[in-house]
Amino acid sequence: MTSSLAPFKSSNQLKGDSDLRGPGFLMEPPSRVEFSNSSGAWVDCSASGSPTPHLEWTTAEGSTLGDVPGVRRVMRNGTLALLPFSADAFRQDIHSTVYRCTATNTHGRIISRDVQVRAG
Repeated sequence: MTSSLAPFKSSNQLKGDSDLRGPGFLMEPPSRVEFSNSSGAWVDCSASGSPTPHLEWTTAEGSTLGDVPGVRRVMRNGTLALLPFSADAFRQDIHSTVYRCTATNTHGRIISRDVQVRAG
């Protein structure tokens, strides 16, 4: 006699991969950020996905940004902080350049538009 009942599936099997998805921007940074050296600037980037995406900032060439004490901070929440600085501390590689925000998880990777920052 054969059973007409379907085999039992655990809740994990029922879920399958339906809850898993690649990253998508919730807040993509703007294409241009102009700021004064006395104010600095905050550039936000956030993304959703499952699992939660890892956010990082890179140069246009793809090098990962790190903190530069007193000049630039990369926050865990995806914000890039360009700190106020004295005019003689201007650095073209930090204050007048192109950055990108990248969101990555096990299901994909997305890269923001180019963000041209310029201290003026």
